[in-house]
Amino acid sequence: MKKFIRFPVFLASLFIFVYCHRNASEDSSDIIKPKTTGYVNPFMGTIEGNILPGASVPFGMVKLSPDVLPPQPTSGYRPGQPIAGFSHTHTSGTGGGPRYGNIMVFPQVGTPDINDYASVKIANERAFPGYYAVTLRRVPGDVHVELTATQKTGKHKYTFFTWQKEPEIEGSIFIDVAHTVTRAGLNDARCLEAFVEITDDNIIRGWGVFQGGWGTPNPYKIYFAALFDTPFQKSGIWDNDGINEEEHSASVVFDPNKPVKERRMGAYAGFDLKHMQTIELSVGISYLSMNKATENLKEKTNMTFDQVYAQTDQLWEEKLSTIEVEGGLPEHKQVFYSSLRNTFLMPTEVTGEIENWHTQNPHFWDHYCIWDVFRTVMPLHTLIAPHKQREILNSLLDIYDQRGWLPDSWVAGDFSNIQGGTNVDVVFADAVVKGLDGFDVEKALEATRKNAEKESDDPTSYGRYLQDYLNLGYVTSESVNGASSRTLEYAYNDFCIAQIAAEKGKEDLAREYRKRSQEVFQLFHDSAGHFWAKDRQGNWQPDITSDNLRRDHWNDPYFYEATPLAYSSYVPHDMQGLINRHGGNNEYIEYLDRLFDGYSFNLGNEPLFLLPYQYIYAGRHDKTSEHVQDLLRTQYLSATDGLPGQDDSGAISSWFVFSSMGFFPVAGQDLYLIGSPLFKRSVIHLENNNTFQVLANNVSHENIYIKSARLNGENLEQAWFTHTEIAKGGVLELEMTNQPTSWASDNPPPSLSKP
Repeated sequence: MKKFIRFPVFLASLFIFVYCHRNASEDSSDIIKPKTTGYVNPFMGTIEGNILPGASVPFGMVKLSPDVLPPQPTSGYRPGQPIAGFSHTHTSGTGGGPRYGNIMVFPQVGTPDINDYASVKIANERAFPGYYAVTLRRVPGDVHVELTATQKTGKHKYTFFTWQKEPEIEGSIFIDVAHTVTRAGLNDARCLEAFVEITDDNIIRGWGVFQGGWGTPNPYKIYFAALFDTPFQKSGIWDNDGINEEEHSASVVFDPNKPVKERRMGAYAGFDLKHMQTIELSVGISYLSMNKATENLKEKTNMTFDQVYAQTDQLWEEKLSTIEVEGGLPEHKQVFYSSLRNTFLMPTEVTGEIENWHTQNPHFWDHYCIWDVFRTVMPLHTLIAPHKQREILNSLLDIYDQRGWLPDSWVAGDFSNIQGGTNVDVVFADAVVKGLDGFDVEKALEATRKNAEKESDDPTSYGRYLQDYLNLGYVTSESVNGASSRTLEYAYNDFCIAQIAAEKGKEDLAREYRKRSQEVFQLFHDSAGHFWAKDRQGNWQPDITSDNLRRDHWNDPYFYEATPLAYSSYVPHDMQGLINRHGGNNEYIEYLDRLFDGYSFNLGNEPLFLLPYQYIYAGRHDKTSEHVQDLLRTQYLSATDGLPGQDDSGAISSWFVFSSMGFFPVAGQDLYLIGSPLFKRSVIHLENNNTFQVLANNVSHENIYIKSARLNGENLEQAWFTHTEIAKGGVLELEMTNQPTSWASDNPPPSLSKP
């Protein structure tokens, strides 16, 4: 197992800035309850995980956050590096070529300088959900920056401090219309053209057209309207050649050969500042029009920065307080709520902002991508944010209606890369078997069946590589890289379509897809003990190995982003069938041990999320307890390097959320596997006003094994339960001990095959 060396991080304690609710009771006594948002450290995982530390509301279109000087990670931020400015659109936890970082604002004290504009040093940096602050330090003065946001507006608060004795000094606020996050790669985001205008002594507007970033290079246009609460004394237009105070509007079409770092233009506002002066700036964003950006801006113009932040904080409190946890180490609570916050940053809601989109239903961009989030993030939303998950499902069906296919990735209003199977099939199956209503199940079945039956004209972006799969039961590398891992995913996708069909009473269809889902075992190589690859003639590909054939494993011919040995665990619909092919429980346990002991397991890779829980299928829950606890305690920390990998839109974070409570979803099935909780008590507040509690009696660093369990007062002799048993509310009570036990060894979770 990969280990991470952690350095002591005293900074984490700063984030227990615990706000309090005060509720007067009838006898006028005060009840003080810590606010959940006070436990969140938005800087957790900003190094390894590419987490966004800046300000947004849950699923906000505006994600206002600092950008360091290039080269930048996809989030735009790395702790401790000079800050170039603060832009309004970002992703969190993503990889590949950077995208967004649009409409950047940067303040200065002293003579305006567009070339030497980054902070020399930063100080007083802190963040909470919906809030970010930092002091930018450089001669001849500092600027203390505070940021918050609404759904479509960024709120800036700049307090200027001068180091000189003069009563007044010049201050500037620049807007870079052409800015993007970039690593100077060929596929990075870049501005194609831009426009800006100064329409009053406190209003600047404009737009930019951008292209590039991970996935397909589809262009998008973003508009903004900026309103200052203080009229500026000077203003002008600027680009790489300097500032022109005589001009009040400009447009540019950039030379396609111009480097991204040289594509800069915008407007500036100048102020004659007193020693300490605060200027507030509101920036409305729209993907539809300049007028719509102005309309979005006006929604909060009558509110101060502090009032907007109070509302944003309350939105986060409502989301995060759906789960209460007690016990564990103090840092565990910080990690829990920081992780939970990360699961609400994406996808990005852009409702009412899409040109020629023939519905006003809620709509979402930045599924980055479903391959990452279907296992944990979406099941978590189904559990604690079902209203939002319904909106997301309907948005996916809208895409199917208007574009003909369900997406796996949907970025900036277009299809993007598929990383594995059509895992949106799993998303709909998960919703159906868990009884989530509010969407057209018949249409979902139609759309998922299209994935499984109709050859896509562009299977890199939607649909599947079906020719070999339908003819042979497996995908070959003559069709596409990652052929065998795609086969494993297609097989589970087919099983999930069977789940939807069965819920609609179409048992013949369900039986057909279940049968298809087991064709994958053609690729199980008995002597190797794992899946491998065959050619179109049915011959095994040569040079069988348990490792990837390429160091850039995303281009491996047979297995995408995980080794053959590790990916061979991914048969969640028929774990018993997989165990049978290994020769039985003991042999499968040896296989799992080999993965963990041989450093083939990496929690930063989503296809391996279920691996620690798979000992349950072989009757060794105690080993699940050991590995889950080790991962929870060694791979997560409330620190900048506190995640075990790139967060992938909250996927890595939501693994912690589920596992620390003591259970884990098998997405696409009405099934949760019981692990080993960190917390002595977890309370989930459900949509129907019921609560589901997990109580871990005597849990501690040593007491990680389950001796016995009760579900709603009845003895539970199996390490699994269903969503139905959560939805109606109740209590899962676990008796913990410090010695391995044989609890739940004889009652494995359901599988298609029998022992």
